[in-house]
Amino acid sequence: MPQPDDPQVDRFYASVGDRIRGARSASRLTQAQLAASLGLARSSIANIESGRQRLPLHIFALIAETLNIKIAELLPDVTDNQPAPELSNIDERLQGADESSRDFVESALAQLIGKPGPKE
Repeated sequence: MPQPDDPQVDRFYASVGDRIRGARSASRLTQAQLAASLGLARSSIANIESGRQRLPLHIFALIAETLNIKIAELLPDVTDNQPAPELSNIDERLQGADESSRDFVESALAQLIGKPGPKE
């Protein structure tokens, strides 16, 4: 399970923020208008949309209600955090590599996708 400071969690909140921004724009509301309807500052909406601010669950539900959309529409697809298809067979590609090279590649990929490397 990812930790709160995991890059995967950051990507999740950024994706939620993108979806909120898209739904707000589709509803033709400004950040200020959405913020006012929720009792928040406009800067909070800007921070939520950029993924910098993690929103409480009740605010998340109120945003969906205010934008007249289902909560599920604001959640990222679970495949958004899956490895890219070209990396799905990385074990096969590294089969002939020496242990040092294999550890290097696995560690580099782990940092890019936010998972612990082989020796962490």
